Amino acid sequence: MAGEGDTIFAAATPPGKSAIAVIRISGDAAATVPAHFGAVCPLPDSFALRSLCDKHGVMIDQALMLFMQSPRSSTGEDVLEIHCHGGVAVVRTLLDALAIMPGLRVAEPGEFTHRMFHNGKIDLLGVESLADVIDAETSRQLGQAWSQMQGALRDPVMRWRDDVISITAELEAVIDFPDEEIPPTLADSIIAGGHALIAEIEACLDDNTVGERLRAGVNVTLLGPVNAGKSTLLNRIANRPVAIVSPEAGTTRDLVSVSLDIKGVPVTLTDTAGIRDGAGIVEEEGIARALMASGEADHTIIVIDGSAPQWMAHYADVARHAGVPHSLVLNKSDQGVVGDIPKGAIIMSLLDDRGIDEFLDHLSETVTLANDGGNGAIITRARHRQALEATVCALKMGLGHDLTKAPELAGEDFRLAATALGRITGAIDVEDLLDAIFSSFCIGK
Repeated sequence: MAGEGDTIFAAATPPGKSAIAVIRISGDAAATVPAHFGAVCPLPDSFALRSLCDKHGVMIDQALMLFMQSPRSSTGEDVLEIHCHGGVAVVRTLLDALAIMPGLRVAEPGEFTHRMFHNGKIDLLGVESLADVIDAETSRQLGQAWSQMQGALRDPVMRWRDDVISITAELEAVIDFPDEEIPPTLADSIIAGGHALIAEIEACLDDNTVGERLRAGVNVTLLGPVNAGKSTLLNRIANRPVAIVSPEAGTTRDLVSVSLDIKGVPVTLTDTAGIRDGAGIVEEEGIARALMASGEADHTIIVIDGSAPQWMAHYADVARHAGVPHSLVLNKSDQGVVGDIPKGAIIMSLLDDRGIDEFLDHLSETVTLANDGGNGAIITRARHRQALEATVCALKMGLGHDLTKAPELAGEDFRLAATALGRITGAIDVEDLLDAIFSSFCIGK
């Protein structure tokens, strides 16, 4: 970020009226700010009540000030916090006054956390975990974020990296004395250690992307022919009239979504246009979007009118588009279900709520099976997975060399493995990631 040596400021609480608002200032000039308001800076690590006045001596507010001296602060710099009354005029007046003070500028999004990272107060996993804590919408998302903050992935990654570096050091010792043969016991130790690392990391990778799905949420799509009851089912689950319901075929033309919290897992349930032949241009576009949504979903629920004589053909046609995994709901059972019922199908009548409890249980099981928090998954982002996959690949390449003939090549591959692990915590080579990560934070963070 530009101007990393500047003193920055921003409101750390949301805009609007509130009892208290917090303004954060970080940088070398932070301690000089109170004087511009005719006040004395508090002692380090202390709160003090101060009257803040403008340049004409007119009172702006009485506020608590907290001063934290470098390096004993969240950013590692001098930090001043102004805990003022949360009135719109108070906050705006204070921010306007800060904006014209020499050496101060408004912080960019995530710049306070960026400085925490660069000053060694937090690593890259900590930055991501902090973002996840702020963005968490469910209890399980929050639990996963704090688990990461407390070292769920950091601890094994640092241990794996230490092990890789230890193996690399053993190879370096061999390389430094090229005229001596590598002792068989050392070669066996390196090979055994490398295979043990691979097994442990691969076990971590074999998690069905649980952590990523819990962090991002689960997308479930309702798919089926027209007038099967998809929109009615969506409204029933949401407990409100989200989608328009009509006896007229093709009423739903676009995607209609609701957000749900199912056992702590955020779920987006999407209703789609009914699939049928002979649709008009607008409806065809809706069908195309329905199929696209199903293709991108984590799970699809196919809703079929089980009372229709041709329902099995309808199901076969929709299932061909839906792919797997999907579930089958046979609606309108109050009119009778025709033919053989596939194993696992849910028989339902939305007219009298028959089968709705079984469906809700099935939806809950489907979502929580895809996000089983008890399986020890510790990967929460795609970049973690990519780095671990790169680590395994480099380790396998290293073990593929003849250690007695090409220890240099093996050593280079093990160095690549250590580098890949270092990228996870931000120990090395992460500058290209920083702006993208920190820009997702709010201004005062």
